[in-house]
Amino acid sequence: MCCTGCYTADVSIMVSLLMNLCSGAVAKRKMAAPASPTDLYEPPPDAKKNVQFKMPHTHHMQCLDKAAINTGDIYQVSLTEVEETKAFLGIVPLFMCICIYQMAYDPIFTLLPYPGNVMDRRMGSTEIPASSISFANTFGVLFTVAIYDFIVVPITQKMNRPISMTLRIGLGFVIQIMALVSAALIEMARYKLVQSKGLVAKFNAGGATADAMNPAYTEPMSIWWQFIPYFLTGMSEVFTNIGTMELFYTQVSPGMRSLGTSVYLLTVAVGTYMASALNMLVTVASPNDLWVANNPLFGHYDWYFWLNAAILTAGLGAYVTIARGYKEKPVTGAEQGSETERVQLLSVMTRGPHTE
Repeated sequence: MCCTGCYTADVSIMVSLLMNLCSGAVAKRKMAAPASPTDLYEPPPDAKKNVQFKMPHTHHMQCLDKAAINTGDIYQVSLTEVEETKAFLGIVPLFMCICIYQMAYDPIFTLLPYPGNVMDRRMGSTEIPASSISFANTFGVLFTVAIYDFIVVPITQKMNRPISMTLRIGLGFVIQIMALVSAALIEMARYKLVQSKGLVAKFNAGGATADAMNPAYTEPMSIWWQFIPYFLTGMSEVFTNIGTMELFYTQVSPGMRSLGTSVYLLTVAVGTYMASALNMLVTVASPNDLWVANNPLFGHYDWYFWLNAAILTAGLGAYVTIARGYKEKPVTGAEQGSETERVQLLSVMTRGPHTE
């Protein structure tokens, strides 16, 4: 409840600030801009109710600077409030791209268990549930955190070339594309086995009572192949999800950090809705030959993974274009923290992999 209260307060403050800033920028649009940013209105800290800190002037979105020209009106905004708004608006284009990542992240967990049910699920003398192979995702996270914290970070620090947050997020995009491609290739191989073993004809011969989960229709392809896309998805989480959380927390003003963290969670929600919308569109577009059939012996699961990989590739292109023009502000050691701390925070904030 406390977090909800903080979030609501931040949203109301941000909306009020945006309204005052936009009205001020429009009203003062014909006024001459001061020769120096130091001439813009900036009261001392604590002089205004919602300003307990100062932010330095930046040179992007300069059209908003005129809102801080001191005219003494009741809705006068300060330079720090202008910069606060700039910082928040600066992450909005990145937010849209990361929603595409969250959309393409979803099918690995919601779709792979279906074909897994008809694959060879033996592990020794026992048969494992299809969804249990998703433990590879956790392995991917743990493996990547260890490699990143103990090898990559020390090496880049010695070279004095640390990995930026935007680069880190982009690497997660690339790895997730690899996860989707691997899932598509596995499904292509599975469908070839279905055809070569005559399982579709055998199922159809079974009549209306035939059950795809019957061992008679089990495909001679090990479910352990699915370890690959799950593992790669875990790797991509460490780069994109944790990088996004860090970006949205450190790149906004100190007064908007709880809102920035909430924006990260919003990418997960929006991405999940986008995945549902895509599934509905694909279903409507292929009513006579469903891509995602209830019976995994049929359908075109591989096409669906290829489609998500193509969309995420386009999203990566948009992200790279936007990230090139985005300038990160320096992050202090206190803000940065360790990789382990960020993973722990992420596990508290979210429920882990998307599951149904």
